[in-house]
Amino acid sequence: MRNVAVLYRAFRSFPPAARAHTLIRFLTCPLLRVADRVPPGGTLLDIGAGHGVFAVLVRDRVARVFGVEPDLRKVLPVAGCRFVAGYDDVIRGSFDVITIIDVLYKIPMAEWDALLARIAARLKPGGTLIVKEMDPTERLKNRWNRLQEAAASALGLTLGESFSYEAPADFTARLKRHGFARVDVERIDAWYPHPHLLYVARLI
Repeated sequence: MRNVAVLYRAFRSFPPAARAHTLIRFLTCPLLRVADRVPPGGTLLDIGAGHGVFAVLVRDRVARVFGVEPDLRKVLPVAGCRFVAGYDDVIRGSFDVITIIDVLYKIPMAEWDALLARIAARLKPGGTLIVKEMDPTERLKNRWNRLQEAAASALGLTLGESFSYEAPADFTARLKRHGFARVDVERIDAWYPHPHLLYVARLI
C-alpha cells in the first residue's frame, strides 16, 4: 500500500486516464522486483519511461533518475525525476545504470544491436543494464501477453508496430557480444499472468 500511496502523490495532478494507466501498469508488472535489482546510488537512465512509474519507484534508491520517452502524451512533470521527450540519443552523458522495461519488443529486432551498442557506450565502467521483457518460450502466458499487446496497439496506447521477442539464450548471447560479460536471467512472473523475464547485465 505504501507504494500505491507514493504513486498517487506523484501522479495525482495527471489527467484521469493517465492516472488509471499508471495504476494498471503498477498492478500488472512486477516493477518492484525490477527495482530491487537496481544498484543503489549513482545515476539511472530509463529508456522508454512512459509516464514514469518505474522512475518514481526507484528515485529514492539512486542519486538521480532520468527518463526518455518518445510518446509526447506521456511526458509530464514528475517530482524527483527528469524526463525528456525523444529517444535514447536525446540525453547526453554517462550513467551507472540503464533500464529498458517492456520497450525492446516494440523495436524491430534489426535495430537491437545498434541500440545495445549505444547503451554500452553510455554506461560507466562496470555499469549495469537491466532489461525487463517477456519470455517467448513460455507459451501459455505469452499467448495472453500477445493478445493484450495487440489490443493496446490497436487502441493506440503504445507506439510501434513490432512484436520482437528473442529466446533468453539468444538474447543473453547478444548481450555478451556487446561486452556484457555477466548476464543474470531471472523469471519474475510468479503470481502474474504474463511471462515477465529480467536480464541484469554488467559491462566488463
